[in-house]
Amino acid sequence: MDLKAVTRTSAVAALILNVLYCLLVLALVLWVFHWGRVSTMVAVLLLLAVNIIPGFLALRPRTECAKDYAITSYGAHSQGQLTVPVPVSELPRLVERACTHDADLSLRELDTQGGRILMGITFSSWGARVRFALRPVSETAAQIVATSRPRMPLELWGRARSERNLSLLFRGVAREAERTHTSVT
Repeated sequence: MDLKAVTRTSAVAALILNVLYCLLVLALVLWVFHWGRVSTMVAVLLLLAVNIIPGFLALRPRTECAKDYAITSYGAHSQGQLTVPVPVSELPRLVERACTHDADLSLRELDTQGGRILMGITFSSWGARVRFALRPVSETAAQIVATSRPRMPLELWGRARSERNLSLLFRGVAREAERTHTSVT
C-alpha cells in the first residue's frame, strides 16, 4: 500500500480549504443579513485571525519520539513509523489483534501490504482515517508506516488527536509483538 506523505504542503492545503470555506460561509451570512461595511470588515478580520493564526501554527512540524516509534505532525495530519522484531509476514496478525484489543481502532481493511483504520467521531472532530503500510526491514524485523488524517479535509486543529491515533496503533502492535516474541523464546 502506497501512502501519501504528511508534509507541510498538506497542512497548507487544509489551511487554504478552511479559509475558503469560512469565506464562503461569511459571504452567505452577509448576503442573508445585509450587514454594513464596518460589520463586514470586523467579521472578515475576526475570521482571518481565528483561521490564519492556528493555521500558521499547524505548519510547524512537531515530532514525538517514544521507545520504538516516532510520529511527526503538521496540525491534524500525522505520520509515523514503528519497527518491531517480527517478520513482516506476522505483522498483519499483530495489527489485527491490536485493533481487537482497542475499541477506538476500527479496522476496515487489512492485507499483507497494509490497511486502513477508521477512528470514530468525537465532539470536536468528524473522525480520522489511519492508513498504514507494512514493510520488511530484515528477515526478523518489520516496519509499519502509518498516516493519520482527519475525515474532514478542512480540519486544521487536532494534533494531539492525530498523534493519539498513531500512538494507539503503534503501542498496540508493539505490545502484541512483545507478547509474540516472549512466547516464542
